[in-house]
Amino acid sequence: MTDPVTELSDRLRDRILNALHLGLLHPGDRLPSIRALWREMGVDHRVVAQAYRTLEDEGLVEVRGRSGVYLAPQDQLGGELLAETARWMAGVLVEAWKRRMTVREVPELLRRCTTTRRIRCAVVESNEDQMTAYCHELSNDFGLDPVPVHISPIPLPRPDRSVEFHGVEEQLRAVDMVVTTSYHSRLVRKAAENVGIPAVTLTVNSEVVDVMQRRLRESGVTIVAAEAEFGNRMRAMYTDLLERPEQLRVVLADDPAGIAALDPREPVMLTRAARARLGEVTLPLLVPHSPTLSPQTAREILGLVIRLNVEASAQGARTMEGTADA
Repeated sequence: MTDPVTELSDRLRDRILNALHLGLLHPGDRLPSIRALWREMGVDHRVVAQAYRTLEDEGLVEVRGRSGVYLAPQDQLGGELLAETARWMAGVLVEAWKRRMTVREVPELLRRCTTTRRIRCAVVESNEDQMTAYCHELSNDFGLDPVPVHISPIPLPRPDRSVEFHGVEEQLRAVDMVVTTSYHSRLVRKAAENVGIPAVTLTVNSEVVDVMQRRLRESGVTIVAAEAEFGNRMRAMYTDLLERPEQLRVVLADDPAGIAALDPREPVMLTRAARARLGEVTLPLLVPHSPTLSPQTAREILGLVIRLNVEASAQGARTMEGTADA
């Protein structure tokens, strides 16, 4: 089990590096104080302090006593590559070296494990906003071919439920794996089991959850979405924090008056599907569009990508051997 300091260090490192690469943070910028983080994350202040010390040892931050914590200067290689990225890549290559792999062999191994075959991945969801976000990330970040499978957002009467289940099962016969959310996981996992493909239940990036929870406690959140169902999903997810209806406000992308009435200074949660409908509209974002998926989900998906590619590579080798023998 991961200890609290390591877990928090990992979360803070990911948050800082994401903001750094998105241009939201720059060397010398002040980071949230120890007090602010323990209030936000609900962990002991000593754990926060030690996590920051861990990142300081890595050269990512500078702890300046009473002055606070700051993003450290980031050395560059070739004017592009951050020193942290170089350290990470060196770690990857050292692990390969331990397994008696040369630097030249690593790219070929990555190719065989990730691009031997195109993997078709069904995405089972009931609203356009989440469907669009998941399909984009699966294609852009993981190299999968997403196949949208739309289902009802509410449980159907038993006869219709059976029809929907068999419809999902039939569509899964044409793909290699399937992903869905916990709302539909029971149905999807049963259908995937019936057709013999792996299924992953998606979880949300903790950074997105942290931002939403903090804003709901402080002032409330405005969501700009393509469908009202996404707002219903968000209300269900954060129901424990909602004391007043106005804490979570949903404006639909096809509501021109609602969009025009938004305060241009107030950050909003803008879904990728809503942004596609709105076109060139500029709104300050509460959270970036990616990554939506959690690291745990990424590990599950990548594990399946590697397994399916390795199996395809081995099958190809066996086929070639059979052809040679013939």
